[in-house]
Amino acid sequence: MIMEKKDSKKELPDYIKKKIWLKSYPPELPAEVDIPENETIATIAASAAKKYGDMVAQIFYGREFTYTQLDGLIRRFATALKNLGIEKGDTFAIHSPNCPQFSIAYFAAHTIGATVTALSPLFVAREVGYQLKDSKSKTLFVMDMFYPHFKAVKEETEVENVIAFNIMGQKAQIQNGEGVHDMTELIMKTEPKSWEELNPGVMQEDIAVLQYTGGTTGLPKAAMLTHRNIVANVYQCQPYNEGVKKKFKIDRVKGISILPWYHIYGQTVDLIMGLAFGSLGIIFPRFDPAEILDAIQKYRPNYFFGVAPLFVALLNHPKIKEVDMSCLVYVNNGATSIPVEVVKKWDEVVGVPIVEGYGLSEASPVTHTTSPLLKRKIGSIGTPIPSTLAGIVDPETLEWLPPGKEGELVVSGPQVMKGYWNRPEETEKVFFEAGGHKWLRTGDIAKMDEDGYFWIVDRVKDIIKYKGHSVYPRDVEEVLYEHPAVLEAAVVGVPDPEAGENIKAYVTLKPDYKGKVTEKDIIEWCKQRLAAYKYPRMVEFIEQMPKSAAGKVLRRLLREKAMAGS
Repeated sequence: MIMEKKDSKKELPDYIKKKIWLKSYPPELPAEVDIPENETIATIAASAAKKYGDMVAQIFYGREFTYTQLDGLIRRFATALKNLGIEKGDTFAIHSPNCPQFSIAYFAAHTIGATVTALSPLFVAREVGYQLKDSKSKTLFVMDMFYPHFKAVKEETEVENVIAFNIMGQKAQIQNGEGVHDMTELIMKTEPKSWEELNPGVMQEDIAVLQYTGGTTGLPKAAMLTHRNIVANVYQCQPYNEGVKKKFKIDRVKGISILPWYHIYGQTVDLIMGLAFGSLGIIFPRFDPAEILDAIQKYRPNYFFGVAPLFVALLNHPKIKEVDMSCLVYVNNGATSIPVEVVKKWDEVVGVPIVEGYGLSEASPVTHTTSPLLKRKIGSIGTPIPSTLAGIVDPETLEWLPPGKEGELVVSGPQVMKGYWNRPEETEKVFFEAGGHKWLRTGDIAKMDEDGYFWIVDRVKDIIKYKGHSVYPRDVEEVLYEHPAVLEAAVVGVPDPEAGENIKAYVTLKPDYKGKVTEKDIIEWCKQRLAAYKYPRMVEFIEQMPKSAAGKVLRRLLREKAMAGS
């Protein structure tokens, strides 16, 4: 990346000045949105209870929680946290899967002005220790099953308070957990204070969330997301919800809450938006295709936001053809690109189109979407959302590139992070100024068409240099997914003394094809459908793709595996 100071007077290209994507907006979608002054994550929770009262907010394995009930639990827990000495600005860590307890702790922490950092449920001790130490967490809220991971590293951290819970609402099952508080006991013995008494004067520019990047390319770093960043993104996304409700004549959003709340994607578009606008969330702590399909049949949700591997797993589950999915009106893929072949198969099997969006941790996270309101272009991430600018630059020179040219996607808007936590040099690398705006470099190679639709080509860091040619893994993966035997595929570059980098494909086969298709068959398939410099020279079958909890394939681990020769 370019390190020198960028020219803040650099002229913007006409397509950005004119916001050419606005011509693709439907009438009900505004170019700009108003962001309420002084609105914070805490005030959203407080307002929701007053607006929606006895409406059911969450369903968790048959147990229902109304907005009023959540309000009481949040205030009780916030009071308990304050009594423990947790203050505004302290970092409050959550190590939990999606469940009502997560939401209670999340909004309670924000109510007293704490900064939240959430840990992946898949983390082991080393990863738990790293995030707690790096974020300087003072308090850990942890599901009892995960406590041993913390116990193994607690001496390395600054954690002063540990609060444990049992996911089924019983007393936390902790062995040798001296000094560990039980969430249920704290709530039961605490008399709740009012929102006004609890709020320490949280400002929109205060850091609300330390969102750690997935660590797919190295040690994770935390994006500092302010209350304004996240609130802005909520209000930028809401016009799509209102438009969809009007278009499909639905009174209320009912969604499958499977997006992991430890990530800002799940927090913003599911947890916070759901509470802010009176939605019903059907919560799942883990992804089980059969459970999801049963819930769709039983509760008839109209929203389903997920990630590509989740949709692939559902398509390959035998039960999917038995379930009536016609209740769904908004099925959205985010977090990672979805192969065109998967989109087409979903259309064919389910009959409800998957629309794509785009975002990143550093942007709270949403910057682009299609939604059912816009003209569908399969493979496109859609247009910039309201109050967002986007463009394409040369990744080496930062010169603006015209529509149709591939380059690095850059974005600007109120949802863009403050910077990286304690990483000023890393922060400087990803920002530049132009046309009076602060621009964030996404690290993704993209292009834009004449209608203002954007298309992700690949990650800058994932481009494979084969004999001087740039090979985009996604190009190869699209061809691999067309093969009837392929369940999942990922392509990486492997250092090679002659070619610079060689192209290797990791493939998971569908069960019926195991032992019937060879690596040579896959190579030949690609060879017939790709330019000579693009097809994979090596193919390895593996039982399962390594993934982050957000569903992203961990290419770093695949590269390490390839370099180790296994």
